[in-house]
Amino acid sequence: MDSFSYFITFYSLILGLALTELLGGFAYMVRARKLRKLEPQTALLAVFILIDICSTWIDGWLSLKSVTIDLAGLWAPVLLAICFYLAASVVFPHDDADHERLADYYRERKRFVIGLLLAVEMLIHVTYIDVFKDRLAHQPALFWAWTVPYNIVIEGAMIALMVMSSRRANILLLAALILLLTIPYWDQGSIQNALAHHFYPK
Repeated sequence: MDSFSYFITFYSLILGLALTELLGGFAYMVRARKLRKLEPQTALLAVFILIDICSTWIDGWLSLKSVTIDLAGLWAPVLLAICFYLAASVVFPHDDADHERLADYYRERKRFVIGLLLAVEMLIHVTYIDVFKDRLAHQPALFWAWTVPYNIVIEGAMIALMVMSSRRANILLLAALILLLTIPYWDQGSIQNALAHHFYPK
């Protein structure tokens, strides 16, 4: 087994635990027959984290192939997965009383969850350093036209979500974040490849 296969198994396990925690919270609401009380903000936040975990796992295939099996190579991806786990663990309440006040529960914990997801974004940038350097050196137009704006929009929307108190604004921002992740990752690389073909026709 090569070092990447050895690492990706461990990495997938930690991300899987975060996903299990998220789905476990939802399953508890189903078992407790509380699903009718599910608040749209909570539901959209759960979907966003689900897609974010999946997209990060996809990114790992590209950004972590050169990972070294030591603390210097592992600290960022492991901390990233831990942040996902902590964020996923508080999306759904564990206390039955909080199911009766789900909108308040969301508002009280939103900044903690989104703060962790922003930390994930910063850690993803760390794991992507070599990819960013290569793209800037060999495809600078693609780097400035796609990579930088895309990340700014994602992180800007997350910061806006942290500070917005309006329920409607939260729903719209969460829906936008879901689309921003789903569309590019639905067919991984399709947008980047189209832009690369435009800027660097063969």
